[in-house]
Amino acid sequence: MIDYFVPPLVDGTPAIAEAQLLVSSTVRSYDGGTQCGDLAVTLPLSSGRTAIIVLDIAGHGAGRASLSSAIADEILTALVDDASPASAIDRADHLLRTVDDDTPYAVAFVALIHPILRTVVYASAGHDVAFTLADDGRIRHLMQTASMLGIPLANHACDAVFTLDATETLVIVTDGISDSHRAGSDDFFGATRTALAVTRSRIDGTDPSQAILEAACAHEGGVQVDDDAALVVCLPSPNQRRNASVATVHTLDDHRHSVRSMAPEVHRPRQARARI
Repeated sequence: MIDYFVPPLVDGTPAIAEAQLLVSSTVRSYDGGTQCGDLAVTLPLSSGRTAIIVLDIAGHGAGRASLSSAIADEILTALVDDASPASAIDRADHLLRTVDDDTPYAVAFVALIHPILRTVVYASAGHDVAFTLADDGRIRHLMQTASMLGIPLANHACDAVFTLDATETLVIVTDGISDSHRAGSDDFFGATRTALAVTRSRIDGTDPSQAILEAACAHEGGVQVDDDAALVVCLPSPNQRRNASVATVHTLDDHRHSVRSMAPEVHRPRQARARI
């Protein structure tokens, strides 16, 4: 779990500017570990923007962590080189097509967030559940802008841009959360329950991404069957800024170092409505 403030680094920003991103992310493998096919990464860039990636490689478990991290590394490298989210997704797609793997497919949500201007530029490759949640409960769904990565079709990714309103929180989860359901039931957890978990975490003062995972697992009957990842981003109120603790910001080199030891594992594709 990562929970920290990212300070603004924008050239020319007035000295009185206090905008910061409050980021919470949690990743948990279906077997309870943290290394798996799902991944959530946040990286502050020198431009003052913050890059975020939520990635879900086909299959699950620790054996998928190596491929997931390699794809995230490709996306992050592109973003550090000032590529747009859509261009970064294109690079990841090309890389996946060269991988010797039985299921070289992935969905991804990639965004650049400017904490002062509140702008969000994003590209979504087949990612189902990404939305903003306002204080009054309104949900603004963020539509897909590209096909799933790795499929043998032309993938013409494009960027979408919006402004994060003062009362809005950005929420992205993988399908291990959104598709969670009890055996024999088609009552999926979905975006609405995801938003409700975030709202309840605000009332309880708990970590929102962890609250999402726990609520989804309970909805599933307490047995997690797929990798889960949740990432929640907001611009906190002045009181939150004063009371929050600051943790270490992870760099691209930290990310690369943390993933080199994982070995690939082969998983066969699932049936229709299967989780990536």
